Amino acid sequence: MSRYTGKLSDLYQSYARVISQWPADKLRPTHCYKGVLKAQMKTKFDRLNSLRGEELSREAGLVERELEALSNLVSNKYRSQYKVSEALADPVSNKGYYTKLLESIDTAVKSNKRTSLRVD
Repeated sequence: MSRYTGKLSDLYQSYARVISQWPADKLRPTHCYKGVLKAQMKTKFDRLNSLRGEELSREAGLVERELEALSNLVSNKYRSQYKVSEALADPVSNKGYYTKLLESIDTAVKSNKRTSLRVD
């Protein structure tokens, strides 16, 4: 349970839930953005807990907007909303580039080789 009370506690729990849904970085598991978000969350909420009145309301509003942005990223809202055209996904100048790139990443993850990726 969190040490925060009221609205701050609800906001903390929502923030923690979104961070728990953040995907792990397959290529760099030791440099995962989820860890950065957790550290920022702790700092952010410790600071919020020390604020009062109008300043607390303003800062909590900023955190709510950050939370909404993170939620949108986790849910792939923008990926669904802004579809990538076929011309952009598979450019004529380099057919199959992104498919090869994804295959190269998958191969690197499976073989535990994270030092270099080649797309020929």
